[in-house]
Amino acid sequence: MRKPLFIALVAVLALAFALPLIAADAPADGLKMEATKNPVIFNHSTHKSAKCVDCHHLVDGKENYKKCSDAGCHSAAAADKKNAGSYYKIVHDKKAKMPTCISCHADAAGADKEKKKALTGCKKSSCHP
Repeated sequence: MRKPLFIALVAVLALAFALPLIAADAPADGLKMEATKNPVIFNHSTHKSAKCVDCHHLVDGKENYKKCSDAGCHSAAAADKKNAGSYYKIVHDKKAKMPTCISCHADAAGADKEKKKALTGCKKSSCHP
């Protein structure tokens, strides 16, 4: 009789210690992407269907969760705006080899004109209200 009770107690304690670790790994909502002319508020909760690696691409074969505009990553300088790999291009390039914000939004909108306007528009859209 004591063995099942002991096992249950150990399981409860393990879960109690594991839950904060699991919750700590949940990505945040309300991230302000300030490297754009019109800052965008990004919410991970509305992007659950995407895989983390779609946006947080591997760097040297390892997961990378740095900010895209950090030094050594994607340049947010206005002079670099048109260059491949610039911060602007990784967000707005519809023809990039990797998914970009706008290419995913265009796919999600499909042929629906209202959704397309809401998800890919430059002004008064879900990105730039």
